[in-house]
Amino acid sequence: MTNFIEDSRILSMKNKKGIFLAHLQAKHRWTTENKEILKLADERGWTVAHWQVWYGWTTEDKEILKLVNKQGWTVAHEQAWHRWTTEDEKILRLTDKEGWTVAHVQVEKGWKTENKEILKLANKQGWTVAHEQAESEWTTEDKEILKLANKQGWTVAHIQAENGWTTEDKEILKLADERGWTVAHEQASFRWKTEDEEILRLANKRGLTVAHVQVTQGWRTEDKEILKLADEQGWTVAHEQARNRWTTEDKEILKLADEHGWTVAHEQAEYGWRTEDKEILKLADKQGRWHTSRQVMDGQQRIKKY
Repeated sequence: MTNFIEDSRILSMKNKKGIFLAHLQAKHRWTTENKEILKLADERGWTVAHWQVWYGWTTEDKEILKLVNKQGWTVAHEQAWHRWTTEDEKILRLTDKEGWTVAHVQVEKGWKTENKEILKLANKQGWTVAHEQAESEWTTEDKEILKLANKQGWTVAHIQAENGWTTEDKEILKLADERGWTVAHEQASFRWKTEDEEILRLANKRGLTVAHVQVTQGWRTEDKEILKLADEQGWTVAHEQARNRWTTEDKEILKLADEHGWTVAHEQAEYGWRTEDKEILKLADKQGRWHTSRQVMDGQQRIKKY
């Protein structure tokens, strides 16, 4: 059995590295309720109380919970990291230098809240408690919360969509991050589908539409205006459908070409489609390549759209 020193004067003594004897004892699972000792801090601001918490001790004393190291990490943060929870708003709002609150830490460890003001608390990157909670598959229908965005524009709604949640609310579907990637794009990437043309036309900054994303997930359309939608490289929805073995005989659609001159007809032929139409057979990309009578591109490397 370890014989611990309880004398405050001795516990307050430092070694050559500036470490108090109380810190050393705390690292061996010794605990005290003496506030004077609990407040002793090393050169990083790490208190005896921080160390006691590290090894399983907890306190409800607000004065001790607010003790902070040089990174702004409080005893309350440390307790929360070890799955302690509180509903005290003043404690939940305690923030480290990066803006991470005690509430963020509690949520990361499984705690949940419906308190809107707490959900809105954000770190320096704009990542809110609601974002953190949504990461754990919590959902809300509250528009104010759904619209909360971090500095990259990634909203709580985006995270919910990433976890399988869906909405038909156009206002929410149109929310976009800094890349122009909307909630609708995110939902579509998980097999959600819509026929709403306004939503299908939503495009990110590279011109990739929701329609493109839906097609990659098995959706099909015969709407010519939707089929013509193209990203910044000229890759149309029709190209994407052709890649998934859809075919058309519509010449206007077959002639649609990307920036390399690669047409929908080229893409269809690559997957086994055949035609005898001379006009279509003569279609060439910008390197002068065209379909042979076998309609196989000699040495053609499949052009990547991204």
